[in-house]
Amino acid sequence: MLKLRLSNGQEREVAKGSNLLALAQELQGEYASPIVEAVFNGEGTDLQRPLQTDGTVSFIEVNTPEGMRVYVRTLLFMLLAATKKLRPDVHLEVRNTLGSALYCIDNSQQKLTAEDIKAIEAYMHDMVKRREPVQLTRLPKAEAMEMACAICSEDSLALLKEVPEDTVLTVNTLDGWNGYLFGAMCPDAGYVPYFELLPYADGVVINYPDTGSWTVLPPFEDKAKLNATYQEAEEWSAMIHCNTIGKLNKIIELGYAEKIIQIAEALHEKKLAGIADRLASHKELRLVLIAGPSSSGKTSTAQRLSIQMAVNGLRPIAISMDDYYKNRADSPRKADGSYDFECLEAIDLELFNEHLQRLLAGERVKMPKYNFRTGCREYRGNELQMQANSVLVVEGIHGLNEKLTAAIPAENKMKIYVSALTPMSFDEYNRIHTTDMRLLRRMVRDSQFRSHDAEKTLLTWRNVREGEEKYIFPYQTSADIIFNTTLIYELAVLKKYAEPLLSAVPQSAGRAYTTARRLLNLLSFVKPIDDTVIPNNSILREFIGGSVFKDAL
Repeated sequence: MLKLRLSNGQEREVAKGSNLLALAQELQGEYASPIVEAVFNGEGTDLQRPLQTDGTVSFIEVNTPEGMRVYVRTLLFMLLAATKKLRPDVHLEVRNTLGSALYCIDNSQQKLTAEDIKAIEAYMHDMVKRREPVQLTRLPKAEAMEMACAICSEDSLALLKEVPEDTVLTVNTLDGWNGYLFGAMCPDAGYVPYFELLPYADGVVINYPDTGSWTVLPPFEDKAKLNATYQEAEEWSAMIHCNTIGKLNKIIELGYAEKIIQIAEALHEKKLAGIADRLASHKELRLVLIAGPSSSGKTSTAQRLSIQMAVNGLRPIAISMDDYYKNRADSPRKADGSYDFECLEAIDLELFNEHLQRLLAGERVKMPKYNFRTGCREYRGNELQMQANSVLVVEGIHGLNEKLTAAIPAENKMKIYVSALTPMSFDEYNRIHTTDMRLLRRMVRDSQFRSHDAEKTLLTWRNVREGEEKYIFPYQTSADIIFNTTLIYELAVLKKYAEPLLSAVPQSAGRAYTTARRLLNLLSFVKPIDDTVIPNNSILREFIGGSVFKDAL
């Protein structure tokens, strides 16, 4: 018998080889929404995974960010299984999220029709009604690979070959269809009743609930400009044969890492030059606003764009909104007493607007610099003054919020949304979350420049994400231009910096440890790249160090 210690202090004994599903069902009454995943000895675990050792146990409910990942993963598995049942000739590929919706492209010759999509949705809802089970099978690598040859793509096989020979792999089965989807699944389709399928672009979207409101299905919001940016990145990375981790690993193995770095950096330079050309053609332009979520590379983007603007005869003046944070003692607080650094009110709007108006009027202004270590604004002798052809380039998370610059006429400003919209995936079904990419960037940067360990970054990330949902993402559609800062090689670079930080997170850190283990598993599939050849103006240098723009960071 195995001994389990629960988060409520109780102890239980279970047979070796049993799973946690029965225990989760017994304790369900203590949770506000369905339990969809377990945490066993600090690591996220499928409720049906057999137990082999003693351990500590807690549970994750669906109405959380972690739980919603399980919900969406199960929905995707249902879509794939239902499609194979009704249209076995159709091949779907997971692309990206659009708010609370997941876009899948249809790569088939005979595309899904609107009627097909309605039939597939009806079949999925029937799965929910009959609570179609999601079966979990654990197989030694050799047996799993034999099965994988029949159901997996070359990209999936390349990843599976990388795991150690003694690894036991998980295969899920739903309605007779086998698949590898990395991560926990709901025990049956009855756990995911709220969704809809909609025809979209070259495929279909699964619309699902927002985190925190799992029983409410919001109307699908089309974000065509954002989706177009995602698809452009996907198509470009596929064109150069580097759109999956397996392909990136092969490039590294063959010794072409430096080449892929050069190609990725050249794309950034080309895109920024194109944006600068567009800005130069805007004769009434006085203000460029660059906004985006945490660790999207706003500062380096502003600096590099400023250089490209200068090539076009403009005189850009870069300003970081971060330098206008209120002193920490004056920062607004949340209901729980913690600082709210993400809200608009965390910025000294009065001082910011005063400086903005004075600069636009041609006055010389003494500029502040925020010291993140002390939590105070400082003045280090930096003064700015606009001249002929000068354009203010302001970067910060609230740049798209019209309240920030309401006094400036629309014809005098351009808004640019910046984010790390990663085109990389493990294979056609297992994508890499943009939020994970940004979290790795932030964790490395916090360690390098802000004296924060990984545990602190991981523990505060949920608050950061909540702030983004409130103060950044609602304004995405108001952007005139979207710039994707992802570099297709960056996971292979971040691996070297992030793995030691993640490995140092103690199990006592709770949720932070669970996230750390998940990210370590993600990075385990990636081969490392030597970062010495990365140019000093790369956006990635903003996070790993060595940036030529270090004075602006």
